[in-house]
Amino acid sequence: MKVLHYNNTAQSFKSFKLKALAENPDIVHIHVCWSWTAWRVMLWCRSHLKPVVISPGKQLMPWNVLHNYWLCKMPKLLIFQRWMIKKAHAIVAVTEHEQQYMLKMGIYPSAQYEEAWNDRVVLIPDARYTNKITEESMNVLYLELYQKVLDSHSFMVMTKEDKLAENTLLRLGLSQDTDSQSISQEDAERVSSLSPDSWRKILLHSEEEGVLQEIRQGASLLQIAPQAIAGIDRFPSRGKKNNKPLPQDKALMKPFLLKEYSEEKHANEADVRVCTVMLNFIHELQKGTLSRRHIADLYSTLRFTDYNEKKVTDVLQLLKERKLAARILQILHESLGLEEGFMPMEAKNDRGTRKIKQLLYKANIQ
Repeated sequence: MKVLHYNNTAQSFKSFKLKALAENPDIVHIHVCWSWTAWRVMLWCRSHLKPVVISPGKQLMPWNVLHNYWLCKMPKLLIFQRWMIKKAHAIVAVTEHEQQYMLKMGIYPSAQYEEAWNDRVVLIPDARYTNKITEESMNVLYLELYQKVLDSHSFMVMTKEDKLAENTLLRLGLSQDTDSQSISQEDAERVSSLSPDSWRKILLHSEEEGVLQEIRQGASLLQIAPQAIAGIDRFPSRGKKNNKPLPQDKALMKPFLLKEYSEEKHANEADVRVCTVMLNFIHELQKGTLSRRHIADLYSTLRFTDYNEKKVTDVLQLLKERKLAARILQILHESLGLEEGFMPMEAKNDRGTRKIKQLLYKANIQ
């Protein structure tokens, strides 16, 4: 585990970035408040998928906030400091009083919010200021916190090889015939060479994305028995991601138009099911709640359903979703290897496709 500490307000952002690129840390720990450079450090961490832990060091306590509040602290709170606290993957408090205050603080020191800016406030006493904890015990607590943050955001620390291996395992786990169970020698070697740490990250991420059963099934087909992940301490998941299966019998968007156009094109039950799953996938994508579960469901529907490609294409064209569907097919091809013969139309790889990939990347999907 590589941890990069930022605790010097005199350190320029450029020097931090050079050090971060050279060391490629798993996690970044910011030890300062009210610093414009610390804000830039956090923005860089978010763009590079690096988890961030912040230690305010009592700098957000009322007596510190009130010092030069109107001219300095309040503008910084509104511009970046509150945002940093809300987006941090964990906050370290050195006293119980600081911990309790951080869970209810507001913009003005006397104000209190019903909902905490960040509910991940962890108490770790500082051995430099109290004899209630030794420095060795403090370091152990920090290592446990860092591991908990990494386990709660496993995708952020997965390597490219880990992600490719997860795709291979998912495709195998979704297979229903001997053709879809075949993988290249390179993919097989990649999976077989996974370290215990890589397996841990893949299993934790797949559980969060709702495809853990398929990943284990894929491992079973390769005669691999990955470790158990039950009991691993993690923070509650953030966001509104939906990892439930996509409905196949009810469209969540344009249901009446789907019925009208399906009847117009004389689409059968299988054709309608494919269109329904595609529309529901698009619905989750537009809501920002898409997960790997939905990618797996769409892949399985297209790969293992006997449908009329022309009718499906015509219906999606009438629904004005053909272009978006073609971009989604490109993503399925790249991530799970969906072959052209199982696509209702030609895949499309353009700027719009790249934007979707960026959304999936930011959503910790692929």
